[in-house]
Amino acid sequence: MIRFLSRVLILFVVPAMLPAQQLYVPLNVDITRAVTKDLFETNAVPYIQPMVTTLNATSNARFFDQAYVPDTVSSPYYKVSLNGMYGQILEDQRWYTPSINFGPRINVASELAKYGTISLVDGKFQYVIGNTYNDTLGLTTSLVRELLRDAVDSSYFVLPDSAATLFGNKPDARVFVPSNSKLLSLLHQRAEYKILDSAARAGLDTLITKMSLPPYLTLPPGVDMSALIAGVPQLEIGSLWGTELLLRFIPPVEFDRNVGKFSFWGVGLKHSISQYFPERWFDLAIQGVYQGTTLTNTVGFTGSKLTADATILSGNIHASKEVWGFLSVYAGYAYERIDVVSTYQYVLPQEIQLALGLLPPTPAGQVAVPTPEQPGDLKPQISTVNAFNTNAKITMGFSAFVGPIRLAVDYSVSRFNVLSAGLSYTFK
Repeated sequence: MIRFLSRVLILFVVPAMLPAQQLYVPLNVDITRAVTKDLFETNAVPYIQPMVTTLNATSNARFFDQAYVPDTVSSPYYKVSLNGMYGQILEDQRWYTPSINFGPRINVASELAKYGTISLVDGKFQYVIGNTYNDTLGLTTSLVRELLRDAVDSSYFVLPDSAATLFGNKPDARVFVPSNSKLLSLLHQRAEYKILDSAARAGLDTLITKMSLPPYLTLPPGVDMSALIAGVPQLEIGSLWGTELLLRFIPPVEFDRNVGKFSFWGVGLKHSISQYFPERWFDLAIQGVYQGTTLTNTVGFTGSKLTADATILSGNIHASKEVWGFLSVYAGYAYERIDVVSTYQYVLPQEIQLALGLLPPTPAGQVAVPTPEQPGDLKPQISTVNAFNTNAKITMGFSAFVGPIRLAVDYSVSRFNVLSAGLSYTFK
């Protein structure tokens, strides 16, 4: 038991006695990283879900401006268009209610055995922790997580009523961590604690008492967006057996510093149904499109990096009617699905690094400058989040044409409404 106490004291006390060499406690930092990762991954899906929903609706706009597709032609035609989309981000897409989840319960006795040795003497269990830093880190992290699960059940965690999604902005959404005294009281209520001998209890008490976590953690602040604007060039090639090929491509570009660098591609087929009608009173077509996107962004003082890769499937049926010799009115119904894999690489927020002593003090709102003694968080964490969205959409619009030039405007109604317009030129 002496070895247990001596290792705990070395890990917590000695670094504080050597400010010239080190101004932070590695164990505190590593435990904070683990808890921060739990907090982020619990809230990652509601944080990015509005982006997934809006990206689904916006990416699937401007596939058609009429349903007419000619029968097989002697030479192909090419329709080049530039299309723009605009959608107003709703207020409820800017916020979500945060939560915290530390995963399923663990067997504390098994964790104690994993990182040390347990022996039964005179009806009481004695415990000696292992010799390595990883033993101390593993035991402390497991124990703290289990106590934090107790803290959630006891309402000792204080979470904000709301936090910002990627589209919102709330730079100081704090999640207050239970104090050491509350964690200690939760430890004393554990059945495993009660069967240990007095020395082992004292060792665990020291482990919790000497631990110094930040008083609060923070949630991602969001990038503060109220509208989504996109543009995409498009090429349609026809026609073979009443079928038209659609192609889209955008190289990696940055439309908006808040959105980041965005690349996009798509391929689709459109087939005329009305060509089979005995009499063509209007035009009707079906269309299927497969698209892919990549979004990369760097956010905030700490340079957190977001990479989101999406695959998008859309199927639609649409009809159009030409009137007055220069105007087509059209409408369509679409079903869409997007699957997004987001990889978020991040370090501890700057205010948390300051609280842990990883960075030197700095005036509020300024970037802290690392020093050899306080180098900042040099161990970025990576979280991978899977999200998806399905969407049913109704589109209504009109297109006016003069010769090979056509101007189209339409409005799509779904979970995220989109106003779009396109200007095209057709040539052979």
